Amino acid sequence: MKPSARSLVLVTLAVMLLVPAMAVAQTPAPAPVKDDDMTSELELTRAAVQVRRQALVTALMDLDGKEAEAFWPLYREYRHEMAKVGDRLVKLIMDYSEAYDTLTDQQASRMLEEYLSVEKARNAVKTEFVPRFGKILPSRKVARFFQADHKLDVVMQSQLSASIPLVR
Repeated sequence: MKPSARSLVLVTLAVMLLVPAMAVAQTPAPAPVKDDDMTSELELTRAAVQVRRQALVTALMDLDGKEAEAFWPLYREYRHEMAKVGDRLVKLIMDYSEAYDTLTDQQASRMLEEYLSVEKARNAVKTEFVPRFGKILPSRKVARFFQADHKLDVVMQSQLSASIPLVR
């Protein structure tokens, strides 16, 4: 069964909302939508993901008033940069979905290169922001934040990976 671009994106977004993988697998295939509708869904889902993610970070960080005042603007900037990287991953998943049945070696190679580039970009953003967070928080809290951020990413990546079929 060929995965549609919409179904892969919706699965991706559901995973980002931390919906258990079993609930995603039992969801019937959605009807096709226009690109404008997809963009609106992506924007709404991204907003919901950010609200949930920020709530989890808030609970985990234990920031005092002065730390919180400095942390949240930088956190929003960090998440904005990470969202740009995430957009590249969503596009890659959509491209893969569209080419799934007819994927050539050349397309697979290009997609693999883009995936590796996305991973490098994700690491580059983190590398850029670690010292910036270090200027406003003690090192243990910086480590705690990036540890929590990584755990959230791993949960999403694991569930997302389970929902994307292997190349044939």
